[in-house]
Amino acid sequence: MKKLLISIAIASLLILSCSETSSGNSDFYGDNITIETSTDLATILADRDANVGKEFKIEGMMVEVCQKKGCWINFKDGDEVITVRFKDYGFFMPKDGAGRKASIQGFLIHNTFEETNDAGQVIRTDSYEIVASAVELAKAEKL
Repeated sequence: MKKLLISIAIASLLILSCSETSSGNSDFYGDNITIETSTDLATILADRDANVGKEFKIEGMMVEVCQKKGCWINFKDGDEVITVRFKDYGFFMPKDGAGRKASIQGFLIHNTFEETNDAGQVIRTDSYEIVASAVELAKAEKL
């Protein structure tokens, strides 16, 4: 009985600590967006190495969402597309969210992957992503 009560208490805390809220025409995930001015993704990526680790607010559209959990999105601003993951795996996007406008606050990160091919050559691949701490997702505005 004691284990059951502890399990119920833990489940209740997890449900109550969910980081999704809703207000007006938007749903909010993660922390609050604190940066007022957005930066074009093209501007960020034009000097990507200098911008690694810097925090930005970007605005655009979710063009693809992870269909297993919503744990990553591909995000488009103008002609640029970037993968966005969520800080500490702390929140997820709705799996049907592709096409919805969003504002995202997060940091640019640089990933380097190395693998050795059959000929013994090391192939290096670089990628850049945003790790979002906050997302404001438009409810009804789909393009």
